[in-house]
Amino acid sequence: MNLKLIAFVALSTGLSFSLSAQSADDIPGSKDPAGLKRYEGTRTTFYEEKAFESYTLPLGKLTKKPGNVNLFAKSLTLEGKVTKVTYVSNEPKRTALEVFKNYQNELTAGGWETLWEGTGEELSAGKGLLFHSLFANRPGGTFAICHPGARYLAAKKGGAHLALFVANYKSGTVTPKNLQPQPGVPVIAVDLIETQAMEEKMVLVKAEEMASGIIQQGSVNLYGFHFDTGSAALKPESDATLEEVAKLLKSDPALRLLVVGHTDTVGKFEGNIELSQNRAASVVAALGKRLPSAASRLTPCGVGYQCPIASNSSEEGRAKNRRVALVKVEN
Repeated sequence: MNLKLIAFVALSTGLSFSLSAQSADDIPGSKDPAGLKRYEGTRTTFYEEKAFESYTLPLGKLTKKPGNVNLFAKSLTLEGKVTKVTYVSNEPKRTALEVFKNYQNELTAGGWETLWEGTGEELSAGKGLLFHSLFANRPGGTFAICHPGARYLAAKKGGAHLALFVANYKSGTVTPKNLQPQPGVPVIAVDLIETQAMEEKMVLVKAEEMASGIIQQGSVNLYGFHFDTGSAALKPESDATLEEVAKLLKSDPALRLLVVGHTDTVGKFEGNIELSQNRAASVVAALGKRLPSAASRLTPCGVGYQCPIASNSSEEGRAKNRRVALVKVEN
């Protein structure tokens, strides 16, 4: 069999392979996802890489709910490095089935486990509600119309997951115009999700910086109080921030503070209110043990996700919203 997909060359990590030469027609700055080769005779028309993002991986047929919001019979929510690529073939004689089978064979040979694959009606809930919801941010129109021969698979290898969607482009207007596929050519979306912990960027806030923030703004946001997901128990990594808050309280014996817990939007509203309240109470209790004389000057309260400072649509934003704020009591 004459495979059009250049073979994977697996290394011990399962994600590092030798890369082939890229097409001169690729969009600037694009590259093949780590460890994944492209189908011969294709060019990239979309490339996006996020160091840490949330991704919904469909593992079942498309369904729908009121409002025509795409849902899937089964899905997996992943977080980690997300690389998204769209390839467009230059060969109208090729079919989505041929491209899909080549990818499928090479993924299997490379040790990838197929979690689910779907075709035809499994990828459409009818009345134009299409499976392209994952790929809506590609150049406008590439996947927006129901294309013939659409096929999808989700696969897993180690700490990596992959979404592959292939169809033959039918018609429509893709913008910008230079990314327009020819009628009939295969269009390919490959998304690689490498699950990993978010890089911790929130630095320790010193007591002096806390005092400055409270003087200037009346409050200061702290990210040094660490909890497991859904838990109100302070983790040992919180000790450094607890020590700095204790220093702050010692430096100003008249200072009274609200200790306000904030969450992201994951979970129900009432549950987040309770969780944020309990987390604030845990911080107050820990500070009371370190500095008993200051316990009466601290009041715990929780507001859940009522006061976001970033969008909850991304993990980066949710991380900014998960915090404990110290708010000065003025009266």
